[in-house]
Amino acid sequence: MIKLGLRVRFFLYSNTLIAVTMTLVAVLGTIHERRTLYESIVSRGRSLAEAMAISISDFDRKVRQGEIEAGGLIDRFIAEIMTRNLDVMRYVVVTDERGIAIHASGAQQVGLPFDRALAPTDLQEPRVKFEDMTVDGEGVLEVRTVLTADEGPAGTLAVGFSLLPIERKVRDVAGQTAFMALILMLGNSIMTALYVETLIRPILNLNQMMKRAGEGNLTVRAPTRRGDEVAELAEVFNLMMNELEASREREELQRVQLAHTEKMAAVGTLAAGVAHEVNNPLAGVLASIENMVDNPDDKEMRDRYLRLIADGLKRIERTVANLLNFARPREILLEPTSINHNLGHVVELVGYQLRARGVEVKMDLDPSPAVVEADHFQMEQLFLNLVLNALDAMRDGGTLYLRTRVRGGKVIAEVRDTGHGIPAEIRDRIFDPFFTTREVGEGTGLGLAVSGSIVAAHGGKIELETTVGRGTTFRVIMAAMPGEWDREEM
Repeated sequence: MIKLGLRVRFFLYSNTLIAVTMTLVAVLGTIHERRTLYESIVSRGRSLAEAMAISISDFDRKVRQGEIEAGGLIDRFIAEIMTRNLDVMRYVVVTDERGIAIHASGAQQVGLPFDRALAPTDLQEPRVKFEDMTVDGEGVLEVRTVLTADEGPAGTLAVGFSLLPIERKVRDVAGQTAFMALILMLGNSIMTALYVETLIRPILNLNQMMKRAGEGNLTVRAPTRRGDEVAELAEVFNLMMNELEASREREELQRVQLAHTEKMAAVGTLAAGVAHEVNNPLAGVLASIENMVDNPDDKEMRDRYLRLIADGLKRIERTVANLLNFARPREILLEPTSINHNLGHVVELVGYQLRARGVEVKMDLDPSPAVVEADHFQMEQLFLNLVLNALDAMRDGGTLYLRTRVRGGKVIAEVRDTGHGIPAEIRDRIFDPFFTTREVGEGTGLGLAVSGSIVAAHGGKIELETTVGRGTTFRVIMAAMPGEWDREEM
């Protein structure tokens, strides 16, 4: 279906209205003009026919009484009348009471029967008859009247008046009306072009603002320089955008607060593992120092223990740095982020919890880095939440599958566990804030809610597949950075 803009529709509607109006005017005008001209010819024909009938009847009576000689008098009279009325008169036929033409403008008709002569009954009551007909391809109004003599009706006078002037005049009126319609339509087009900025441009601008707002740009505002209904609509639109922008800011602040709360909860969960990861190398460092104190003169032992101490301290530094990097508040920064790297770092963060629960990790990562445009640390928090959720579902051990693929311009990351699965009656609620199936004090109920908001904020989506007793899969789908190519089918 063709989509027409407001400007085009305004142009079409106004010109269509002009065309319909002028067509109606043309039809009514031509009907009125035709009727007027026809009545004029009827009146003129009646007058001429009656005057000619009187003159011809008088000539005929005088000829019969011998007062004058025939000598072609009636024929000259007919010729003179024809000459004076060449614009409309086409023929004249005079018949006797038997219907035989005795005088005619066309000499070839004389002596021949005239089939339209008035009948004997018509001759008894003098009157004028009118009949429209076509003669030699031309419309003609034929006027017939009675010729009288002293003893009664003496014949018929038939005069043909051309209707062609009527048709010409009607065509002229129609042509003038069409010309006026074209002038009006041209003028309307010019006026549309001149006034579109005043009448339609503000509406088109407001339409563009609404489209940009619909695309997610809540900073757009419509100009309100006018003082009409469009300006009122623009003001209402601006108020709505102010409310939406404020609502988005509040939502973003709330999301950040929830994410920070969940991050702190995750830090608490990781604390035990961090303590273990620090305690083991720290015990080795202390043992090395004690041995060095006991054997101060053993240079070879001192060198070996110094290397062990350095390795242990580096392990402690790396463990603490990982925790601090995860816990430190940061501004959101969209940058090329490798999902493969995020998953590897998350596994490193939860290494202690994995070992403590007896969970085996199987990673099946795409050969490419699986890069998306995202905040690096929010991606880590997203997958940490999903991994911790999987660990909570495998309290008696199991297998954690981490998988990535790049397909059709999308990066697909899966976190799958072999835990107890999610019952059908609570699947629709797992992404609700503060919803949890854990005991009081064991969780905030924000992990999956924060994960869902992080994915949504990055323009992605998160899918769930679960079977009670067999495990759960969370599938995160996000747009790949340009340059990422499809690999083998998943």
